[in-house]
Amino acid sequence: MGNQHNTPATVILMKGNKSYHEHYYVQGEKYNTPFSTNGDRFRTLIILCEDLHYDKSLSRYPPLVLKSNDDSFYVSIGSTFARPMGRPLTKRNQFEEKTNGPELVHCLNPVYGLKDPRWIIEYLEYHRAIGVTHVHVYNVDLHSPDVQAVLQVYRAQNFVTRHDWSSKASGQYTTRITYEHAKWAAQTDCALRSRGHFDYALFSDIDEIAVGNYGANPKYPPGHLGPAIEACAAAKEKEEKIGCSFNSNTVTSVYTKLTSEEESFMKDRLMLERYDRIEESPHCPANCACVGNGCKEVTRKYHQGRQKYVMNVRDLSIQPRPMWTHAIARDYIEMDKVMEVLSDDLIHVRHFQGHWYLNKDLLNSMDEKEAPLSESILNVVSQSIKGTTELNKIYSKAKEAAAKTSSLGVEWIKPVDRPDQYHRQFSK
Repeated sequence: MGNQHNTPATVILMKGNKSYHEHYYVQGEKYNTPFSTNGDRFRTLIILCEDLHYDKSLSRYPPLVLKSNDDSFYVSIGSTFARPMGRPLTKRNQFEEKTNGPELVHCLNPVYGLKDPRWIIEYLEYHRAIGVTHVHVYNVDLHSPDVQAVLQVYRAQNFVTRHDWSSKASGQYTTRITYEHAKWAAQTDCALRSRGHFDYALFSDIDEIAVGNYGANPKYPPGHLGPAIEACAAAKEKEEKIGCSFNSNTVTSVYTKLTSEEESFMKDRLMLERYDRIEESPHCPANCACVGNGCKEVTRKYHQGRQKYVMNVRDLSIQPRPMWTHAIARDYIEMDKVMEVLSDDLIHVRHFQGHWYLNKDLLNSMDEKEAPLSESILNVVSQSIKGTTELNKIYSKAKEAAAKTSSLGVEWIKPVDRPDQYHRQFSK
């Protein structure tokens, strides 16, 4: 930048289970797109300019020109550079439990299609209550005016940083044919922004919530992520693990159409409280893989268990890399060396989905178990919403509107009638 010339740059590609050529040029050909796809077709990369210094004396910067030593490769980046900012100063929620635990940033994967603001309010308050310090939100579309208003409230609190991840802003990169609107690029962007400012980064989707340890821990309330992050930090110190993955458990009760008695019971409760039942065991191949004994033996590692993960972003000696979905990289041989798999009772994500049960007509025959979220955490969420005037107003208005159309559940699922065993049992 400015008068700096001939400084070195390193190109870092996504690592997979095949060669770079196969992942970047062969995989996912059936999608007929040059963009990243769910078929492990990679397009994300990092160009790391190690010796480039930001010149504060310049108000506007010339294009950044990158070229190979033999001039066979040449690219010019002409967008205006913004001054690097330090970590956002987050105002702690007045109802949040005070701990001296690790700093955790949530890299929320691209969000699109939200219209009902209730879910994102509960989602953000819930993750703040379990130990998230800051959230990066990647906006693919404009959402509804109410959702936009909600995000503005959290921006004012310095709890959320919004990024314009729209197709227009990205020059048509984040289109619908890009894997979930450029998820890997968003994760990579968030990891780079968070380096040195937080201890760990959590990577997950808007239809997933992280659930922490319920054991007795005087330092953290039940359900908090603190014990899991501390366990991951211990694995780094002992075995040089740079990240930790954990399983996904499907919240199948998201498909249960509540009875009038249940709806009456839920009248003054959170959306998160509607869904207190999850699958008894994973369903292969949706979130596990059979390995033997008539599928009585399964594995849930990485993509086979729809796992998500946290990564250390405090240690600047860890080289930046493009981030993958279910592990830091698709190269599992390396991941087994640098990642620790944490147990479900320490941390897992709950996935508010389950179309594989619906599509295979299994919703009325599968086994579910009760798994309510931490009451103390939910109380914090509820109090926080009620204690923030603008949020409470938006939330209450949306709930009244949803009640008129009998759409009180999450907006991306249409519930169905299910037998009695999948419903709450009330004493007569």
